[in-house]
Amino acid sequence: MDAHVSAQPAPLSSIDSLPVEVLAYIFVVGTHELMKSHGEQDDKCQTFNADTVKAPLVYASVNRHWRNVALNTPALYTSLCITPEMLREVGNIETLDTTGILSNLTLSQNHLIDILIDARDPDWDFEDESAWFSAKHMRTAMTVLLPFIGRWRSLTILTDVYSPMRAALDLLEEYIEADGAPHLESLRLMRCAYAAHSIDAAPEQLFLSSTSMINGRLKLANLRHLTLRGIPGEWNSLAAFLPEELKTLELSFQPIITQPSVLQLARILSTAPSISHLVLNSAGPARFDPGAAASVTDVIHLPLLKSLTLGYTSAIAALAVLQVLNAPHLHALTLEDANPPAQMVLVDAVPVLMALFAHPMFPSLSNLTLCHVYLSGQTPLVRVERLELVDMALEPLAFECTHELYLRGAVVAFGLPPTASMFQTKAALRALVNGCGVNAPRVVRLYEAPYTLGHQGNVEEFFMAGTKVRMYHRPDPEEYYEDMEVDQVVGELNDPLFDARFG
Repeated sequence: MDAHVSAQPAPLSSIDSLPVEVLAYIFVVGTHELMKSHGEQDDKCQTFNADTVKAPLVYASVNRHWRNVALNTPALYTSLCITPEMLREVGNIETLDTTGILSNLTLSQNHLIDILIDARDPDWDFEDESAWFSAKHMRTAMTVLLPFIGRWRSLTILTDVYSPMRAALDLLEEYIEADGAPHLESLRLMRCAYAAHSIDAAPEQLFLSSTSMINGRLKLANLRHLTLRGIPGEWNSLAAFLPEELKTLELSFQPIITQPSVLQLARILSTAPSISHLVLNSAGPARFDPGAAASVTDVIHLPLLKSLTLGYTSAIAALAVLQVLNAPHLHALTLEDANPPAQMVLVDAVPVLMALFAHPMFPSLSNLTLCHVYLSGQTPLVRVERLELVDMALEPLAFECTHELYLRGAVVAFGLPPTASMFQTKAALRALVNGCGVNAPRVVRLYEAPYTLGHQGNVEEFFMAGTKVRMYHRPDPEEYYEDMEVDQVVGELNDPLFDARFG
């Protein structure tokens, strides 16, 4: 009897008894939800990385049944991640091991693929123009990926220096010119923002400078999201390539000498009337030409624009950009002084606020964010439902009808000394609330540190008259940094801009 019992097969677990289609679906959902939970939530980067793309390998290692299901589920292998961790030393030469990428390209069959090439080096010192992940390594990666450009859904490339990025773009432009990228929805090209503040940066070969503008829109017909951060473009060609259905556009941290003019910006925006989110941060015009601005005779109508971020280097340039926009449904506007923190000359933003609110430029505007903006004197009355100030003084700003007020950097907002006590901070807040009277905000969110996220540090809630206050205290350094990697805390290592701003 015992022998008979021992010969019986072990009962299947409940998950192994599922139909193959259901198990495969669980794998797919588990893989891509894991990626979403680890990815950026602001749609600025891919929602996967070198760790999350390994989830299918974990499933395949459990048992033979799971391995068969995993290897025959193409949707598990649609996210490709290339990093310096894939470099292998062969003799005295570092080469890029593309074995895993080739396997994923095969296993994903005909599915659309998402690509992330993160070529950044956490030990880069901003002075070295060479790169650990070199131009040669980038060419190896692109040579493997480009034959499958017809299946690309998204491409994100992150670099410290320009040489590996330029190597990628040289090859990419050849394929775009020849065959286009018919399914490419998202293109994000980003390098270190430090180049934007280099006054003597030499002009570099520009993105799309080697492509023909003939039928440009047809070559990127499905493009919906474009980010060029620190990547100079041939702006006239870019205008010819953007489809009318483009939804989001970011031009940020452009080298000063290659920033687009007002006329070029107008051409770019006029080709994409469906834009809903627009970011222009250190994206010109660096040298304002009134004559060129006057040649923009038609206001650019952007009926679907909901969100605009404008990082300016002069008030005149900011006004030049704002005055060519007609965005009747603009809901959220962020204004940021995009000059390097070490710059001694302050840019007065009062003329910009005068243009915005003396005669409301955007009738639907309800959300205004001002980031380390300098105001030399009294402003026109700002009427928005939500007002956020980041690392700047509140006193010169006149506002009313504000339901929510966010103050990031309490001592700066109230003009207090850096050593001010919590009692002094609360006293300043009480004076603000009492001074507003019946027009006091219904909700105030006060952050001790200008760049602290809401979940960091202790949160204190209380009422002042009819105003609900949430105070976010500066996090305890020992608790905040515990079990965290350095790059999770500061983002970019050895960043002089970070050091200049935060000390």
